[in-house]
Amino acid sequence: MIDVIDLLQNELKISKNTKLIISVSGGADSMLLLSMLKENSYKIEVVHFNHMKRQQSKIEADLVRSYCQENDIPFHYYLIEVVEGNFHHQAHKMRLHYLKDVAKVAKAKYILTAHHLDDLLENILIKLTRGSNLLGYAGMLLSHTKKGITYVKPLLYTSKKEILDYVSKHNIPFLDDESNEENYYLRNRYRHAIIPIMKQENLNLLSQAKNYHQQLTKAFNFIRNTTLKTLNQSQEIDIKVFKTLDVAIQEDMIAYLLEEKQINTSYEIIITIKHMILNDKPNQVIDLSNQYQFIKAYDKSYVSPKKTEKHGKYEVKNGETKLPNNVIFTFLDNSNIHTEDLEKLCYNKLAFPLWIRHRQNGDKLAYNFGHKKLKDLLIDKKIPMEKRNTLWVLTDSENNILWVQDLYLNQTLGKQHTIYFKLKETKHA
Repeated sequence: MIDVIDLLQNELKISKNTKLIISVSGGADSMLLLSMLKENSYKIEVVHFNHMKRQQSKIEADLVRSYCQENDIPFHYYLIEVVEGNFHHQAHKMRLHYLKDVAKVAKAKYILTAHHLDDLLENILIKLTRGSNLLGYAGMLLSHTKKGITYVKPLLYTSKKEILDYVSKHNIPFLDDESNEENYYLRNRYRHAIIPIMKQENLNLLSQAKNYHQQLTKAFNFIRNTTLKTLNQSQEIDIKVFKTLDVAIQEDMIAYLLEEKQINTSYEIIITIKHMILNDKPNQVIDLSNQYQFIKAYDKSYVSPKKTEKHGKYEVKNGETKLPNNVIFTFLDNSNIHTEDLEKLCYNKLAFPLWIRHRQNGDKLAYNFGHKKLKDLLIDKKIPMEKRNTLWVLTDSENNILWVQDLYLNQTLGKQHTIYFKLKETKHA
């Protein structure tokens, strides 16, 4: 007996009145799950994906659509077209995107997939081969919640054989995916070549995989709960606190921040970031992808989007000057204006026109006591490296620094004349 309903109702506390979104491929596992939910009067909506890789895809879509029509179940159909990149990774992201869209419209908080025990074993072996972290080595979770949606795999502890026996006994329609017989994909090579040998060594291999998964999941849940309590809803690591933690919590904090941005969480990356956080250098950056960096800035460490700053030099004109990243610099040389929200710079003589740019190597600031390197001021003020590179600097035509955003105003230029200016970030360019 496959205790899917018992699992949903008693262990996961999901009642029949709860709207469920279920991904159905037309294979034995997802059709069994769909049939069980329908027979037990669950409120369900079905999502089917056509990856346009096989001629059989249309037949599978017709099977699932017909079943839903016959049983008055809402049916959602999506074409998955991967143009570039890793097919499985990109297809997974697209499926997840569509499933969340359907859940949002349906006001559903649960998404169900039909992964089973054989899938779990294959996942564990793949992660062991490729490398992962504690969560990855566990294979996959029975259920987890992220951003208000709980993802559930009710068949995770059910073997493929049990599924096939059940659908045969209860005459549940399904179609075999012929691509599962091809050894082109790594998962299929494990399925056809490696796992049969392992089963010869231990007939209870699937049960052992389940036990392994459950033990790692318990350990992971304990560590993750400690991680979340320590972070306390923050997306930043407090380095002083970090240094006092057990190494398992340290590594999971890093893994969690990476997972939140859907970034590769291999153990090698986690260790590299941990070493960066623990070393004595106050400012460091590790590139994670084309989009993100892991940043260490004095007593904090965090994931940040990469900023594509244009390090140009822009002539300042009377009125507004539009700068990159939706920044507007306003300059006025008229003293008969409302100046409450403007910076004021006094001077006797300036080399016009003025220019605005980002900092450069060798920048120096003038004070009444002499000069100081801008770099030293940034260090003294403990300005994080990523912010240093985005600060705006106002100069005259001879490259004398007049103002540094939020940090400095030149007060060595005299008092005869006055100019007014301000920098403002806008939501739209």
